[in-house]
Amino acid sequence: MSRQSKPIHQLTAAQFERMFPDEDACKTYLQARRWPEGVCCPRCGNPDVYDLASRKWHWQCSKCAPDGYRFSILVGTIFENTNMPLRNWYRVVHLMFASEKGMNAHQIMLIMGFGTYRTAWRMCRKIRVAMTGDIKKLGGIVEVDETFVGGKDKDKVRDKHGSGGTAGVGSSGWNLTLCARV
Repeated sequence: MSRQSKPIHQLTAAQFERMFPDEDACKTYLQARRWPEGVCCPRCGNPDVYDLASRKWHWQCSKCAPDGYRFSILVGTIFENTNMPLRNWYRVVHLMFASEKGMNAHQIMLIMGFGTYRTAWRMCRKIRVAMTGDIKKLGGIVEVDETFVGGKDKDKVRDKHGSGGTAGVGSSGWNLTLCARV
């Protein structure tokens, strides 16, 4: 019987803090979402892996390599090869998704207190690229509220021939409301 994760709806800041109070809570959540039927080797898919007693959240697969392939909870994810705590990654994701209009890297840098814009930009970019991946990897309900594409004719930039504005969008624009279950 497979253990199905409950869909997560938008969390308040207080709910986020209760759900992810520390690194172990973040890693427990990641493990449950990534391997709902138990940890398996990311290289060969072997479910017969064993915990490394010396390092928490690390496993070893003896099927992949003669000396055993060691891997962590982060291998093969956007969090791999980062020095940033997983809890900070989760906070950035929460900020980006909880904000009605989204957040840019500069806002993330200021709110999170990162030392450089580059750190925030890389994190935001990795998160956005991950969202364009396989739709089946997203869990729960994905909802896009209303968005307006287009604008008033007076606000549109004219091309050099004096016509138009945005191609394909009429003067009234498009009003989209989407809600999809995955």
